[in-house]
Amino acid sequence: MKSYAVVLLFVLVLWCLPLATTQATEHDATDVPTRVAFINPGYGDRGFWKDVRDTMQAASDQFGYELIVFDSNRDSKMMIESAQKVFALEPAPDYIIAVNEHQQGTRIVLEAEERGIPVIMLLNDLTKEQKNAYGYPGRDFDHWIFSLTPDNERAGYDIAKSLIDNARLQAENRQPVPLCLLSIAGDSKTPASLQRLQGLDHALSRFPLLREQRRLVANWSYDEAYRQTENWLRRGGCVDAVWAANDDIALGAIAALEKAGRKPGKDVFVGGLNWSPAGLRNVADGKMTMTHGGHFFAGAWVMVLLHDYIHGVEFLSHHPEISFRMEAITRENISHFVDVLGSRDWNSLDFKDFSIANSPFGTEYNFVLHPGDGLRE
Repeated sequence: MKSYAVVLLFVLVLWCLPLATTQATEHDATDVPTRVAFINPGYGDRGFWKDVRDTMQAASDQFGYELIVFDSNRDSKMMIESAQKVFALEPAPDYIIAVNEHQQGTRIVLEAEERGIPVIMLLNDLTKEQKNAYGYPGRDFDHWIFSLTPDNERAGYDIAKSLIDNARLQAENRQPVPLCLLSIAGDSKTPASLQRLQGLDHALSRFPLLREQRRLVANWSYDEAYRQTENWLRRGGCVDAVWAANDDIALGAIAALEKAGRKPGKDVFVGGLNWSPAGLRNVADGKMTMTHGGHFFAGAWVMVLLHDYIHGVEFLSHHPEISFRMEAITRENISHFVDVLGSRDWNSLDFKDFSIANSPFGTEYNFVLHPGDGLRE
């Protein structure tokens, strides 16, 4: 993967069906748009899940699909209610896109299977324990058709490594003293959170300069991260670096550090994830070592893959568990990302260009963004 790109690259040998699937033919015959229901675990009007929803909507519009979204506002009870609303739709949706937030994915997969509705798991897949207990897509379920997830473990590792790299730069490449690390996770159940922590643990095993003092959980919240960091500092806790599971957590920690008279980017180093506008600004200002991310484009990529599944690209039937790698935005490469991420105009990207079904010579997926003169392969 080249550094100035967000790449989802699958080198594939594809067996293309001569005709579209039966379901696609039925939709073509009746001229009724494919209806896709998305059970959004987050907010629809702000934050990471708004970006997921918006990229999904842009791609859905371009493919001519009807997208029905139920927002759950990071509330486990609301997420159950959203799933109930989806299953109560009349007529039933043609496909369901769900997320294993709060580990609610199993009940959605099982009910979709019982009702015969194809379901896709996005971003947070079922855990290994859940799969061992209930089954795997494409093998044990007829209607759980595939999963699309980012490499969260690698992202967690990269955030931790960036803290050491920036400490070394600040020390003018002299060997820095050990860093007191405050780690702030998103939650204790979501697969994305657990996988990012696995990446952190891998970095801790490799880099003894990072000395974890405390591991906290902030429920993905700016306010909670601020409170937890402030309490730690008030108790005299040592902090030279903060590993944050997302940008909101990083920004909350930065606010608490600055209130205590610390200087992020100078005497304390903070890394986050999400490619949020505020995260990008703090990277540009040098207060954050990086914002990892690009995974909200999974909202668009899942529609590309669904389009190809409907139109008979057989790869997804044989490879139902798909992972893609995210990309770190740092102060060194941020200029190559600002155009498309600053405007958040996802309709400026033609997602149909990423479809194999739309390419007569397509043999592999190559999800690379080219926003004007910005990201380049």
